[in-house]
Amino acid sequence: MGGLLTGCNGEPSYQGFSFVAYNYTPWDLDAVQITDSESRSAGTGSIGPGGGEGTVTCCFTLRGTDFAVKWSGLDGEEAIRHLYDGKMDELFFHKEARVHFPASDLPPGDAPLYLELHIYPDEHVEIALSRKLLGQTRIPIIETTRWLYRQHRDALNAYRDIYEVQRVLAKVAKTAWIKYRLEDRRDLQQYMFLYFTVASNFDSDPDIAALLASPGRKPGDFAAAVESLSSETVARLKATGTPPGDKVAG
Repeated sequence: MGGLLTGCNGEPSYQGFSFVAYNYTPWDLDAVQITDSESRSAGTGSIGPGGGEGTVTCCFTLRGTDFAVKWSGLDGEEAIRHLYDGKMDELFFHKEARVHFPASDLPPGDAPLYLELHIYPDEHVEIALSRKLLGQTRIPIIETTRWLYRQHRDALNAYRDIYEVQRVLAKVAKTAWIKYRLEDRRDLQQYMFLYFTVASNFDSDPDIAALLASPGRKPGDFAAAVESLSSETVARLKATGTPPGDKVAG
């Protein structure tokens, strides 16, 4: 079930937990590993952009409050382009980060203990403990992709399939998070609506830029503002902006 022990030096020891890694980067990750100061480790792999939810590996023990995290991956679209030319190995990158996780009380309940590793778009990492397997995603990239593909499929004719949309959307989400800290589901949906169906540079519009940069903006405010845009404003953004759904920008 997973538990917490305290060693003689007062450091926490997390026993028998399951490991879940959440990938908020635009890259397909081949392997993710977290290691403590005594070389104990937990790992998982094959996590697409925005993925990780529900993918669990078991069972591990880690001790301490300071950990090294390593992951490797590649651009999935580049991988598709180089499937048969012998250049696949050249596409892989390797990343490393340090993370401090203070001793924490275990979440209440008898369900299995999950140690969550969240890899953010700027490649900093955070750790959390949970007894919930679902509903812990912090940046809803996959959910937003499914919404966009379901609601605005006609605007995505330049895309091969939903997986290409997901990889490009994750790149756009990286910008949306780094520049504007967008995490709210509705906010992210409306951001992608504008990017993929109206204009790829929609946030260069002064009014929208001011809304996104507002220090008082609350979750859902951006979505509400976009949903209230007049058809004339949307038409103006489309006429004066760059073509929507740019596969490179973001």
